[in-house]
Amino acid sequence: MAEQIPFTIAENLLMKLGSTAFQEIGLMYGIRKELSKLEDTLSTIKAVLLDAGEPQERNRAVSTWVRRLKEVVNDADQLLDDFAAEDLRRKTHTQGRFVGQVSDFFSSSNHIAFRVKTGHRMKDIRERLDEIAKDISMFKFVPRVVQVENRKKSETHSFVLASEIVGREKDKEKMIGLLMQEHLSMVAIVGIGGLGKTTLAQLVYNDHEKVGKHFDIKMWVCVSNGFEVKAVVKNIVKATTNTNVNNLELDQLQKLLRKSLEGKRYLLVLDDVSNEDPGKWDQLRLLLTIGAHGSKILVTTRSARVASVMGINSPYNLEPLGEESSWDLFRSLAFKGGEEKARPNLVKIGKEIVKSCNGVPQVIRHVARMLHCKTEESQWLYVKNSKNVMSMDA
Repeated sequence: MAEQIPFTIAENLLMKLGSTAFQEIGLMYGIRKELSKLEDTLSTIKAVLLDAGEPQERNRAVSTWVRRLKEVVNDADQLLDDFAAEDLRRKTHTQGRFVGQVSDFFSSSNHIAFRVKTGHRMKDIRERLDEIAKDISMFKFVPRVVQVENRKKSETHSFVLASEIVGREKDKEKMIGLLMQEHLSMVAIVGIGGLGKTTLAQLVYNDHEKVGKHFDIKMWVCVSNGFEVKAVVKNIVKATTNTNVNNLELDQLQKLLRKSLEGKRYLLVLDDVSNEDPGKWDQLRLLLTIGAHGSKILVTTRSARVASVMGINSPYNLEPLGEESSWDLFRSLAFKGGEEKARPNLVKIGKEIVKSCNGVPQVIRHVARMLHCKTEESQWLYVKNSKNVMSMDA
């Protein structure tokens, strides 16, 4: 039976290796050259994958080659996930939330052990990939140009079920207070991935008592997949009118924008902004100077630099959840209603697990859902002692 060609995972791996996040990780851990070599070798192999898929039924050696490749790209993908998880741990640790109470993982000895262990894994993966790449000439594979659809980040929306959000009540009130201030036209929520910036923006956006009554019109635009002025304006217009804007030029769009916002006090949420190009922002800002006095733009971003480019010098730096809120969130997801009262042993382990999550809601949710309906103490201890408890996208 032919092996399934690991084209998709290889493509995902290359996207990770080429991302800004992994360029920063490469610099942080001194593995930039290794990651670059890994990317080059994988690109060479990926170019011949489609050609490798055809002769498998008649050539057992090719099938074995594909199986070896699948194993090594899966190992490489896991290694990159581990680096990303460690980077998230490092960032949450520097927040200083649990000074003196940090989990053992953050001790210098464990940090050194992590670097040594991952260094060996990187070397092993590089050597195995190099061997696989050498075999390309033996099989006489022909490189092919493949059009691959760009994978986008998940698009966000404005809806949130407030009853499921824990520990952000004070943050919500502070943000609403900032939106009510007359001298501010823009507000930014800044924080690392997984802290709940989008969730906080959703809570504020859906507040009916203050926000709903204060603004004439509200718009939510997700810009996770790039900050193109025309695309942003198009999405704003779509949020305010019933016009089909797909084939309109920017000048036509800006006329519709002015018509829909002029004289109205609006709230515009720009979620997950990563643009650091002042020129692009100035172009959009100019088009948005049409609302009534008191109009506001609320931005969420991981970067204080992004906020600065937009002219926001005092962003709202979102902090991790406190210990009590972290436990409340974990408990609500890991245990069935009231079940924790009958399992004090799991509660004790769970509280230790929560500490190592450092108040990052996305991490807490990930771990809690992993433990949901698991009742064996050994299963909880495995997670508690695992170095990969936070191996996830954040």
